[in-house]
Amino acid sequence: MKILPLALALWCEIMPLPGQAPPNRGWEVEIPGPLSEGKPSPPAPKPEQLDFEVLTSRTTQMAVTESPAMRDLPPTQGTIHVTVQKVKDPGLPDPPPVPAVSQPDPAGSAKMEELRKHHRASELVFLSAIVYDHSRTFLQLYLNGNSKNQISAWSNLDFNHFSGFSTFRVKASDGTFRDYGLFMRIGDIDTVKLRERNSRLGIAFNALEIPALPDLSAGPAFVVSEGPQNGEAMDALSQLHDLYRQEGLRMA
Repeated sequence: MKILPLALALWCEIMPLPGQAPPNRGWEVEIPGPLSEGKPSPPAPKPEQLDFEVLTSRTTQMAVTESPAMRDLPPTQGTIHVTVQKVKDPGLPDPPPVPAVSQPDPAGSAKMEELRKHHRASELVFLSAIVYDHSRTFLQLYLNGNSKNQISAWSNLDFNHFSGFSTFRVKASDGTFRDYGLFMRIGDIDTVKLRERNSRLGIAFNALEIPALPDLSAGPAFVVSEGPQNGEAMDALSQLHDLYRQEGLRMA
């Protein structure tokens, strides 16, 4: 059983190490927003418990009918009890006044004008990534729903490191830029565990046919195995590897 047959390797590219000068492609790649570190947000402070003094209480029984959660299902019917209580004024402070409408912030207006001047477009990158042993990733990529121009490639990057953000930005030499929304589905395969599992089940294990790629210590690299060798999908693949060269340490 072969896990992934390898098509003919068509093109390969090796990038400089993080911190070295980028290849001269006419663009720069960055992550415009913060990176998620995978840590949960701190819990919100618990509100102060109020001790209400109930003055009167009244409970009413009501028959209710609710629309079904899905079409073609009967409505939900039943009886509920509604309790209304009148309490003594707990002496809560008045809410802060609504701030007066002020003139637009000059700095914010200048930033919006700069955005209108330089932002060219927003694109969508659809990416499927299967990571093997956290050292090689099989990629399938296309832009803006145009799956006819999909390309397949092998990379020496662990694409789990691309899970901490949703947008990257590509700046051209003239200062204009495009934002790319990354729609990625990702899975991990441990070939050692898979080999052990197949051995227990008596299933033959065929080694993956992965093209020769340098270790990551030599810089990000990829090999295209199928698809057009030029166009926006190829540019996006190069830009993702440029991004790792630029931001890889922080992404990892």
